[in-house]
Amino acid sequence: MKDGTLLYERLLRHPLVTHALEGYAHFARAGYRHPGVERLIGHFAATSTAAVVEHVPNRRLSVANTLGVLGHAQGLGAPGRETLTRATRLGSTPQPWHIDWMTGYAVTHTVFHLTDWGRHPSGLPDDVASYLAHWLPVWTDIWVKTAQWDLVGELLIVGCCLPEPCGEIADWTRLAELQHADGLLPRDNEPVEDDPAIRFGNHQHTTIAAAIAGTIALARALDTTVLVDADSRP
Repeated sequence: MKDGTLLYERLLRHPLVTHALEGYAHFARAGYRHPGVERLIGHFAATSTAAVVEHVPNRRLSVANTLGVLGHAQGLGAPGRETLTRATRLGSTPQPWHIDWMTGYAVTHTVFHLTDWGRHPSGLPDDVASYLAHWLPVWTDIWVKTAQWDLVGELLIVGCCLPEPCGEIADWTRLAELQHADGLLPRDNEPVEDDPAIRFGNHQHTTIAAAIAGTIALARALDTTVLVDADSRP
């Protein structure tokens, strides 16, 4: 990353591509800041450049959460939080059986950004949290049966982000059993070539998702809430 120079150059040349902005927030939270990036983000926040990019609704939440993490007023603490939330599919709590693969990812990312990756479970509106607690086990079961392990990993993260974390032990066990000796996890049940670069490309996102899920689950368990099996919920 060249001490942040790569992110700076990316933001400077492509101000409407917000990936660098969103990625920088995680470094800044850990204390790694770049003066040039900070100036650019301050400019984008003051001019609303980042906030009005034509994103899908869950990505708009991501940008808003990022700005909030970095201390700008356009973050999720702003009055527009409710509007941004309800613009997402999850925010409208639709019929739960009308969900597909891409919508599943949209649901997971809406939760990530509303809760800041589990740091603030109260960021989920009560009706959304209740909707997720009821239907998350069903959706997870669907993608377990279709061997979509990457999405299963993300759904396990969602379970860890709820006000009362939940997750079925069998799903965690299944992922652990699928892990290869080198630590990688498959994204699905399709065969993958043994070439190291190809294997990494086909496994890296699922491996990251599982690592994040485990980290948040442990963090929540060590805090004030114990991760419980969804089947044991009243």
